[in-house]
Amino acid sequence: MEEKCQEVLKRYPLKVYNIYRARGAYLLETDCGLKLFKCFEGSRNRALFEHDVKEHLCMHGYYNTDLYVKTIEDDIIATDQAGCQYMVKNWFWGEECNLKDLSQIEMASANLARLHIVLKGVEFTRGQLEHNISGKLPETFEKRNRELKRVKSYIRDKRQKNEFEILYLNFYEEFYEQGLEATELLRCSAYNKVLEDSVRQKIVCHGNYTYHNIIMLSNKKEAVTKTYIPPGWINQQPLSVAAVSSESNMIATTNFDKSHIGLQITDLYQFIRKVMEKNDWDILYGSNIIEAYDKIRPISKEELGILYVLLLYPEKFWKITNFYFNGKKVWVSGRNIQKLNSIGEQNPKKEVFLKSLKSIL
Repeated sequence: MEEKCQEVLKRYPLKVYNIYRARGAYLLETDCGLKLFKCFEGSRNRALFEHDVKEHLCMHGYYNTDLYVKTIEDDIIATDQAGCQYMVKNWFWGEECNLKDLSQIEMASANLARLHIVLKGVEFTRGQLEHNISGKLPETFEKRNRELKRVKSYIRDKRQKNEFEILYLNFYEEFYEQGLEATELLRCSAYNKVLEDSVRQKIVCHGNYTYHNIIMLSNKKEAVTKTYIPPGWINQQPLSVAAVSSESNMIATTNFDKSHIGLQITDLYQFIRKVMEKNDWDILYGSNIIEAYDKIRPISKEELGILYVLLLYPEKFWKITNFYFNGKKVWVSGRNIQKLNSIGEQNPKKEVFLKSLKSIL
C-alpha cells in the first residue's frame, strides 16, 4: 500500500491488522471488522445521499450494507495533502450471488423485498430530493426507439455490411416492434401514478441490484479458500466472525451508488432480466424470483403491469445498438456478434415467459 494511503488511514478510528488487494481497492481486517478502502471520485452530495440511505437501513434493522465509516473528524470522505479523496466502507466475507443456483437466486429476491420494505420514508434534504429522482421511462423508451430506427437506417444504407450488421438487420424488426409496443403499454399503464406515489412517500430503489452487489455471506476461512487473496500485513490476531443465524443475515447488499427515489419494481426487473439471460429464459427461474419477492413484499397489480412492460422492452438489444453506433463501426468484436446472436436466439423463449406473466395481469 502506498505511503499516502497509509497516512489517510490514520484519519480513521480503526486498528488495522491485515491489508489485502482487491478490485481497485484494499480490504482491511480491523478491530471493527472487515472494511473496504478505495479512492473516491464522486461528488460529496451524492455520497451523502448514499450514506443517508444506508443509515436509514441500519436504523430500521437492515445492517448488512457497505455503510461509510466516518473519520475521526466525523466525515465520510478523507482527503490527502494532494487533494485526492478516499473512503472506507463496511465489507463482508463471502461470494457474489451465483445466478445458476436457484436457491441463492430465491434468497436474493427475498433479500430485495426486505430491502424495499425498509426503504420508505427516507429523510432527505430538499437538494437531495431534487437531484436523485428517477427519470421518466416513457421519454427514455421513445428516445431509445428513435436511436434504434436511426441505426437501422444507417446500416441499411451501407453498401458493404459486416457480419454484425447483417445479423442486426435480421433481428431488427422483431425487437423494434417490441420497443414500440412496450412504449405504448407504458403510456397506458399506472406508471405515472406509481412514480408520483413513490416520490411523495420518498421510496428508494437500489438502482443496480445485480449479482455483483449481492454477497452471500460466509466466514473468513471459507471465503479465503474460495478466492485467492495475496498476503498483506501479516498479523495472527484472531478476528471474531458474526454467527449467521437466519436467511436475512446470510446476504449483504452493497454499492448503492445508483440508488435513487423511484419505482422499486425496476430493481426487481433488473434482477429478473439478468438472471433470465443467464438461464436461457427458463420460466422456473422467473416465476420463483417473483414468488420469493411477493411472499415478503406483495407486488401490486399496477407494479406487475409495469414489470411486464419493462421485461417486454428490448433493453439488451438497445444496449448492443448503442455500443455499436458509438464505437468503431469499421470493426465489431466477435463478442458483440455473439451477444447479438444470443439475444436473437433467446427472444422466442423470452416471449414464452412474457406470455406466462401476462396471464396473471
